[in-house]
Amino acid sequence: MTTLATIADDTLTVSAGAFAVVITAKSIENNFDAVTHFPERRARLSLADLCNSLNYFGGRLDKLAAEGGAVDVATEAARFAERHIALHRRAWAMEARCMSWFIVGPANFPTARNQKRQGSRDKAYDAIRAHSEAALKTIERTAWPHGAPGDAIRANHPDAISLIRAKIEQHRAVHAQMKTANAVLRETKGQELGARITAMAGATGFKRETCERIVNPPQSWMGQGFGSHALSGQLAEIKRLEGRLATLEANAARGTVETQHNTTVGALTVRENPDAARVQLIFPGKPDEATRSLLKSHGFRWAPSEGAWQRHLNNAGRYAVSRVLSALQTDNEAA
Repeated sequence: MTTLATIADDTLTVSAGAFAVVITAKSIENNFDAVTHFPERRARLSLADLCNSLNYFGGRLDKLAAEGGAVDVATEAARFAERHIALHRRAWAMEARCMSWFIVGPANFPTARNQKRQGSRDKAYDAIRAHSEAALKTIERTAWPHGAPGDAIRANHPDAISLIRAKIEQHRAVHAQMKTANAVLRETKGQELGARITAMAGATGFKRETCERIVNPPQSWMGQGFGSHALSGQLAEIKRLEGRLATLEANAARGTVETQHNTTVGALTVRENPDAARVQLIFPGKPDEATRSLLKSHGFRWAPSEGAWQRHLNNAGRYAVSRVLSALQTDNEAA
């Protein structure tokens, strides 16, 4: 396991890739002097929390690497540790500006000013939590840019079409097995339980334990075999996947398509990018706040890696483009 931090003798030692630092409880103790009677205890707890956060992140990196994810453990560990520690130092500095009247006394206590400082401190700790959550999501996306194994098949996966075809065939096979199982139940009605289970296993390829549950359900209310809802559910999933497949194949056949439009915010390029499975809007510069709000209201999000505002490439995405163009249209629209 990748251990990014250890604590010994009230000292936190961090070694994360190319980043290393040592923090003693004594060095941060003064940040808590005005908020607690036991600043040394608060300092030790703060270092322990930081240590746990760093090592949890290291554990996540290990897990992704072990699963085959494309992640540079040392680089990601160093990036996270450096930023996370900086955020903790900032929060501790904010803490040093706060005070408790239990500690400093109630006379002339600056209540309003202290509340404002506490608000800033709370935001600093919120930033720490937000960084942890964002960093975990980032390494997941880095490790599995097209989705982790077992996740839904993303449209921008380079093998999306073949994977969806395989998924359709898998559901068709399951549906056929379910129908075969129901047929065996009808054909073997009245026979001895063991014979029915054996017949079920031979006809469907299910494991014997599965066949036993189908023929002799553990609960009477479950009923034998597969109900119409289960069969129709498989058919509905097949139909949904076939729809996705048709859309992806059509987009791939069209290839990348670009059109230019004159708008109130300048020349706008609309690109249908099947490789990224996105419809993209490319502006000559950063759109103003009103235009950005318009884009967001129609489901577009800024993608720095693409230099474009984009959403999924499908009929809904194309319709959203038409709505944005309509809102930004000029009298001289270029084809």
